[in-house]
Amino acid sequence: MIKEMSWENFIKNKAKKLYHYILKYVSLPEDAEDILQNSFLELFKNNDKVDEEYFEQWLYRVAHNKSVNHLKSQKVKRNKQKEISHTAEVFYEERFIDENEIKKQRIMACFQRMKEKQALALELQFYQNKSYKEIAEIMDMSISAVESLLVRAKKECRKILQETEAKNVI
Repeated sequence: MIKEMSWENFIKNKAKKLYHYILKYVSLPEDAEDILQNSFLELFKNNDKVDEEYFEQWLYRVAHNKSVNHLKSQKVKRNKQKEISHTAEVFYEERFIDENEIKKQRIMACFQRMKEKQALALELQFYQNKSYKEIAEIMDMSISAVESLLVRAKKECRKILQETEAKNVI
């Protein structure tokens, strides 16, 4: 069980990364903030049931589940957001955004078009700097399944990026 002052430090240390992780799923900052708060509350309520050593993995797992549940409840809304996001991306790429921003926009569009598990695995590996073991724990998979998932995800991302690039050239 964590003491009160330790909770404050734990939250300060984990909140920003976890927020960005959730934001990759839900895309709306308000939704990400709600899920972040609810994830920390869930951990606080269950802290006596979870080993302190596994708080971070448990927290990511809760955030993941809450994000997926949110997406399921917002499925139609999410598809419309993808279309709007893609249209906006093309518009801004052609007119206003510098090269680094274009790359970020393309990767975000790629993540949105990928299967959720693939996007999550790439997010955890490249943006959250998680090890295969940590990814396996967060996603409740074996390490070998994570390795396979990441290989497929990278191939899919390359394919989507090539398609996007071909459309922008034409």
